[in-house]
Amino acid sequence: MKSIISNKLRRNISGAAVFCLLLASFTSCSSKEEQLVPTGDGAVLKVGVKGIEEAIVGGTGNNLKMSNKGNSGINKQSLVSFGSVDAFVDFGEGTLGKDLPVVTKASSTDTLSKKAASGTTKAVASSQMENGTKFRLLIYDAANALVVNQVVTSGVDPQIKVDANKKYTWYAVSVNEKNASVPDVNGAGVISRTGLENKDVLYASGNVNTVNGENYLAITFKRMTARIQVKLNVRGLFARIENSTSISLVKNSTNTTVLQMGDLNVLTGQFNNVVNVDKAVLGSSMVEESGNPAATVKVASFFTLSTETIPANSFKMKFNTLKVTLDDSRIRTFTPLTYTYAGAYTPTIGSTYGLNIRLIESPVKVKGVLWARSNLVYSATEMDHYRLKSNPGGSTPATKDTEFWNWKSSTPTGAAGSTDPCVSVYPEGTWRMSTKQEWESIGQPDKKQEVLGLFWGAQYAYKWNRDSDYPSNPAYDDNDLTLSFGGYRTKPSAIGGGTSVIGSPGGIALGAFASGECHYWTSDNRDSNTAFAVKSAFTRVAWLFSWGNVTYPNLNKAEGRNVRCVRQIVNN
Repeated sequence: MKSIISNKLRRNISGAAVFCLLLASFTSCSSKEEQLVPTGDGAVLKVGVKGIEEAIVGGTGNNLKMSNKGNSGINKQSLVSFGSVDAFVDFGEGTLGKDLPVVTKASSTDTLSKKAASGTTKAVASSQMENGTKFRLLIYDAANALVVNQVVTSGVDPQIKVDANKKYTWYAVSVNEKNASVPDVNGAGVISRTGLENKDVLYASGNVNTVNGENYLAITFKRMTARIQVKLNVRGLFARIENSTSISLVKNSTNTTVLQMGDLNVLTGQFNNVVNVDKAVLGSSMVEESGNPAATVKVASFFTLSTETIPANSFKMKFNTLKVTLDDSRIRTFTPLTYTYAGAYTPTIGSTYGLNIRLIESPVKVKGVLWARSNLVYSATEMDHYRLKSNPGGSTPATKDTEFWNWKSSTPTGAAGSTDPCVSVYPEGTWRMSTKQEWESIGQPDKKQEVLGLFWGAQYAYKWNRDSDYPSNPAYDDNDLTLSFGGYRTKPSAIGGGTSVIGSPGGIALGAFASGECHYWTSDNRDSNTAFAVKSAFTRVAWLFSWGNVTYPNLNKAEGRNVRCVRQIVNN
């Protein structure tokens, strides 16, 4: 019995000893593994972008804006004639795009060395970097060894693993784009200028001392160039910007580019080997501004390292190509044109200047009056309801409710009243209805135009020659004032309220039998039911034909007639 107990005891002791040995071994191994973990491990660097620091030369952070409504807003702009097209133009300090509000702030500690800045500024402002924008983050250790070279996306925290309890120097570079690749550095920490030409180069640098756990790096970028934004607005042409449209910025009589770029040394924040960069921005690369009809307002951005003052009458915006797609899908091509800024301009690194240019159709000048080249039409589906027709052609029964207007009505079939629909043509306040006196001043037409179909159909028009001092304009269908015959829309019938078109041009048998009437409204009232109109007629029976004189009868305001606008604001 004693032997059996002794054996059991020995077995229990042995088991306990083995358990203790295993436990000691596990504990020893666990302690040993902890000791093998580097003392600097366990640090995570969370990266975020605070914004983009910009220079405000004038000391304010206001955006450059232009009013779209009211005469007072338009009259503040300079109306410039390019011959083939007119434009309201603004040029000054401030952003043109839909940037976030600019907030005045103190200079960040994570900014570029003063030696990298150029020009004297009175204020510093910050705007947000759009989420999804790419930038390159470079991190160097105390021995100047590159330990992190990573493309980071703004708004997405990369949580980069680094050693704890160490000091790092970091650099961040961006071209402020979402889809473009961020240029990389070479072994010397230099980014070639070829990847930076006409790019919005943003830069930041600083130091971070890491600790175990989470570490935070809040980056405030600084714009390394002077930025010039050109906002091209073709809403006043009732068209869309073609992708082949091309804009350049030049200076002096030699049309030398104003853009410069060099190689960026990320480690010093300095540019070297700075050269002129001849870059144009295509319509396909412009940024579309939201809140406008599609492809009607786009912003072209230009970036330069130059801080050289450009003298008065030397800074130019050049349209190398200007093409737009009209409402009827035709493409209108304008001759190359140049806008010259009358004042002097000094680019300042970090600042933004904007050139806001709103193109509007040029008129045709007859007897000193500036007439629209085509009739007023209404489109309920367009943002800009009130439009000038793409061509000078006449109206038809199919367009009786969009091209025939009741006298001074807000819509073609609206109640006659005291509203001038021409004033609402974009940009509002540029045009107005023509007066009876203006119609009378041009007299009888200089030419009569008849276009006959092979068996039926016809088009008739009167033409007035443009004034001899007014230039020819090859971009448009006609360089003279053309009034096409379209007839008129009757007032609603007492039974059913229906309307019809009377006097619509027609002709059969090669014009052996043809007729048509021309009807336009003036802005002059006669009495509560009638207003002064413009009227003429054409008839042909075999070899007998008659072109009637233009007369100015007083007719029923509830009848729909064509409207031809005249320019309310003249060029400076």
